[in-house]
Amino acid sequence: MNRSRSLPPPKFHFPKRLLHLAFACAGLVMLLTALAWAQASQVDQSFTHALELHRSGDLKGAAREYRAVLAADPTRVDARSNLGAVLANMGRYAEAIEQYRLTLRAAPPAAAVHLRVNLALAYYKSFQIVEARDELSRLYAEHSADLNATMLLADCHLRLGEYKQVIELLTPLEPEPSNNRAIPYMLGMAYIRDGQVAAGQQRLDRILRDGDSAEGRFLLATGFLMAKDFPSAVKAFARAIELNPNLPSLQSFYGMALLATGDADAAAQAFRNELAANPNDYDANFQLASILAHRRQFEAALPLLGRAVEVRPGAAEARAALSNALQGKGPPSVSTGGVRIGAMAPGFTLAWHGLPGRMALSEFRGRKPVVLVFGSYTCPNFRSQAGALNALYDKYHDQVAFALIYIREAHSAGQWQSTMNEREGITMQPARDISEKHGHAGVCLRKLKIRFPAAVDGLDGKVETAYEGWPSRAYLVSADGRIAFNRRLGELDFDPAELEAAIRKELSKRVARR
Repeated sequence: MNRSRSLPPPKFHFPKRLLHLAFACAGLVMLLTALAWAQASQVDQSFTHALELHRSGDLKGAAREYRAVLAADPTRVDARSNLGAVLANMGRYAEAIEQYRLTLRAAPPAAAVHLRVNLALAYYKSFQIVEARDELSRLYAEHSADLNATMLLADCHLRLGEYKQVIELLTPLEPEPSNNRAIPYMLGMAYIRDGQVAAGQQRLDRILRDGDSAEGRFLLATGFLMAKDFPSAVKAFARAIELNPNLPSLQSFYGMALLATGDADAAAQAFRNELAANPNDYDANFQLASILAHRRQFEAALPLLGRAVEVRPGAAEARAALSNALQGKGPPSVSTGGVRIGAMAPGFTLAWHGLPGRMALSEFRGRKPVVLVFGSYTCPNFRSQAGALNALYDKYHDQVAFALIYIREAHSAGQWQSTMNEREGITMQPARDISEKHGHAGVCLRKLKIRFPAAVDGLDGKVETAYEGWPSRAYLVSADGRIAFNRRLGELDFDPAELEAAIRKELSKRVARR
């Protein structure tokens, strides 16, 4: 019987070349792993070194080391976030914003809130207030409990003129009593600028109880400004500047108060002071640009108007002024107060100064248009426009009657003085009787070389009141007795070219009727 024999196991011959290759690959893997560990160790060491430089205040060195870490490992969220912080501390906000944005793409949710606050702060410090507001608004919708972020958002709204949003944000956070003076300060500002002066006064009183401060004086001055008590506003703003000249928007509002008193040059300097510290202050950009454009300095005005539009894209006044400047025109002026255009001009009869007889407005009815200029020698706005008014008189006096209606002094001695009058040494006692008022009118005509005649309003000021002529104003009354032009004589209110256009229009009507 044949017995089957088991076969020996087959012999497997591994080719030597493959065997060598396998050993070589294994060695390569081990080498690469070792290199990776070494590289990771080197990256960690670089990061640790960057942290040490960061903490020691060597920002340039820290930035260099953080960049080296990211060059080796672009996924290091911690290095990128810290690099953003370093760049922000160095004032390189555009680069910081780029790093924060990149970090947020890969950051875990737990770290996202802190990073977004830092991003918003970088926007804020680089004067990109709209972007800061938008980032903080998204953050507030998700994490409204963060007080610092909320306060920063409120400040963004305040800077952008969004006062109702400030009130909505901060009213729930207003404890009583409170050691946080920033909340009543911002709320007071928002209420006053929104026209709710009584509510703003309540917050002002709370701040003033803690003693004299720049914030309290700023609030007080803003209330005066809104109430059109310009002399009190100027004094309160000046005191606030003494206490803290760097308070945001303070110099800007001081400039607006100075502008309202006729001191455009001092106002322009205040606006420049504000822009030196806060280039994105809307009011400083817009008001300074308006002064420059009104003086036909369009090249200097254009970048300021462009910035104003960037800061407040929805501001129609800034867009209109920018459009005008691009066309080589001054800012559009608006008629405020006085007798409305199209209404019948109030009749009056006044004594001429230095001439026989009396001026009766009715005498010109049906004959010719009349330019009525209301002013006094102590009004800086009137003095500043005297040359332009003389030029219009020289050009049109054969066809249009011109008359200065001399009214009570804008800044008489013993009352508040404008900063411009103080610099120019102009002072005048209030008229005690009609004879003294005629004397003041004579001084005005001589000093300013006014070439058209003056009629003197009575001590009762009836004509001044009827026309709302104080402190100064210009009207054009048509030949049919209606108001065809009405402007205050302020730096930004009156444009001689507009008055001339109104005169030419009235004269063309008369020609057409013949």
